[in-house]
Amino acid sequence: MDREGSAQIKHSLNLLRQINTMKDADELTDVVLLAEECQFPCHRLVLAAFSPYFRAMFTCGLAECSQREVVLHDAQAEGVTTILNYMYSSELCLTNSNVQAVATMAYFLQMEGVFLTCQKYMMDHMDVSNCLGIYYFAKQLSAEDLADQAGKYLHRHFAEVCLQDEVLEVEGHQLLPLICSDDLNISREESILDLVVRWVNHDRNSRAAHLVELMKRVRLELISPSFLRETLKRNTILLSNGECYSMIQVAIETIHKAQQHSSLSLRYGMENTDLLLCIGNNGQGIKSRHRSYTETSYCYAPATKKCYYIVSPRCNEALGYVCTGIVTENNDIILAGEAGVNKLSRQKARNVEIVR
Repeated sequence: MDREGSAQIKHSLNLLRQINTMKDADELTDVVLLAEECQFPCHRLVLAAFSPYFRAMFTCGLAECSQREVVLHDAQAEGVTTILNYMYSSELCLTNSNVQAVATMAYFLQMEGVFLTCQKYMMDHMDVSNCLGIYYFAKQLSAEDLADQAGKYLHRHFAEVCLQDEVLEVEGHQLLPLICSDDLNISREESILDLVVRWVNHDRNSRAAHLVELMKRVRLELISPSFLRETLKRNTILLSNGECYSMIQVAIETIHKAQQHSSLSLRYGMENTDLLLCIGNNGQGIKSRHRSYTETSYCYAPATKKCYYIVSPRCNEALGYVCTGIVTENNDIILAGEAGVNKLSRQKARNVEIVR
């Protein structure tokens, strides 16, 4: 960087520090933001510079231009604090506990850059304990990319999500379409029945009215009769509801009729097939029918005699030489192999890389 550019950066940082010091000392502040009974003295110029919402408010010529206090309705004080800290210091301190409050505030203030940064943070920190909340949060704010990523993660890990406390906090109108989906990656319908019972029992007084409608979405004929009987015996909420009791009894009778097979569709995780998987024959990949190297690996299903392709793992610059591999009971493919040809040519020692 040249001397002039360095001087400009130094000047900008010094200006930012001085304005931040003045805010902390409540010097020349001309507006106070109010959120959750907390007061935040600020400078209109700084707020307007970062937020199109504030810029429109302070330049519209209406009463808001001269008001000393601005009430931020439904805003969380923690979110306001983080946003103001970013405006005055350039530091955006995000955590799992504050990111949704900050994202909501950024959306409200039309701060697109901060809003996108919050979405990326949630994508990078998504797991089975928070993906459901992120999904509905993103849908509420029309964050389509985040909602799409969270939705895919939610469906792919639904068996684990069912065991989390977060799923017990969703509303009935949210749970209903969720358990209707064919895309849930679960191997047993028992997980859905158990989830419905746990969700209703979590707040029985207000949720009992949803029980019948939810039970109609459980594919009872895919559940073992012994599990159905045991669930019925252990849960008085099912025993005391005539319609639910009848649904379970009909399902048990249908299962026992050998000549009848369930017409219910299987969910995504219930359909399994054995595959022979071929990954990597050299540092470039698998040759395609056009004799060029591809980034997909060849799969063959002996039962149906069909061919499939999956995306090949990449070790830095190339696929690498696969030394050995295993497939876990959760269908995770773990490979051990040497680095690719290009990288090996620059290495004195041969290192083994692990790809999952």
